[in-house]
Amino acid sequence: MKKILFIILFAALGIAAFSQENPCPTVTGVRRTNIVNNGNGTCSGTITLNIQNDVSNANPKGVLVEVLCGSLTPVLTQCFIASTVPGGAQYTTNSFTCPCNEPITIRITRFTASNGNCQGGTCGNVIIIQESPLPVELTSFTAKRIQTNVSLKWETASEQNNSGFAVERNTNGTWQQIAFVPTKAQGGNSSSSIAYDYNDLNSTKGISQYRIKQVDFDAQSKYSEVRTVRGDGQVGKTIVYPNPSVDGKVNIVFEDATVIRDVSVTDMSGRTIKQFKSVTNNNMVIENLSPGIYSLRVFVPATGEQAVQKIVVNKQ
Repeated sequence: MKKILFIILFAALGIAAFSQENPCPTVTGVRRTNIVNNGNGTCSGTITLNIQNDVSNANPKGVLVEVLCGSLTPVLTQCFIASTVPGGAQYTTNSFTCPCNEPITIRITRFTASNGNCQGGTCGNVIIIQESPLPVELTSFTAKRIQTNVSLKWETASEQNNSGFAVERNTNGTWQQIAFVPTKAQGGNSSSSIAYDYNDLNSTKGISQYRIKQVDFDAQSKYSEVRTVRGDGQVGKTIVYPNPSVDGKVNIVFEDATVIRDVSVTDMSGRTIKQFKSVTNNNMVIENLSPGIYSLRVFVPATGEQAVQKIVVNKQ
């Protein structure tokens, strides 16, 4: 009996010693980043976190990160193995999507890692971080060419800790900041709608793209949807480029970003190849078209207006 008690006591001391030598990793710096408003009531983003671990840990620990959108069902489940380097390492989760007006819960469970997976039992407590709705709720953003100028307008429903908006333009494949518009909200906080505008002198003959980068006082930021405008002198309510296409990919630019459209692509026999319902953005990309000639049909249900344009895809 004494021998059995001695074995149990020895095992317990061994487990305690192992726990002291191999502490659970410390998770710090958890925050939501790279937030993009998708324009349909949802916002995409990622989570960055630092995992600190003991350098003498012979069996590295890991963490399981779960993101929940105001419910009990995770929309993202991702496992990370903690670094054995002193000071730990920073990790970024895969992109996830949640409703913009709902708080999200970040649930982090610390594990002992087994075979490179977050298995082997929980280690420590579950960390739950409730995030509030986005600091700035952008309700609209439009870009419209008026001769050699592009008029940009956007509106916020509410603002919190907002420093202002960086206006960015892309004309040759590279995004550049062309202006910074400070917030109109007193102290960066507002619970009522605020309208903003910026006029860009732009005589570029080709397509231009615009986006708004909202910046918090703590330097956190997120981007709006991209708006596209035709070049100076380009005509037509719908622009398709490149046309002809050599890789089966075309960009579509619509004149008005506030209109809801149905878009379809048919081949020469009248067969529908692709179909898109309730398109709200003023630009879209259609890919994976085989060589041939197609008809692009744009229909506006609210007015009954429709337009048809030819798309040509050549062989490479």
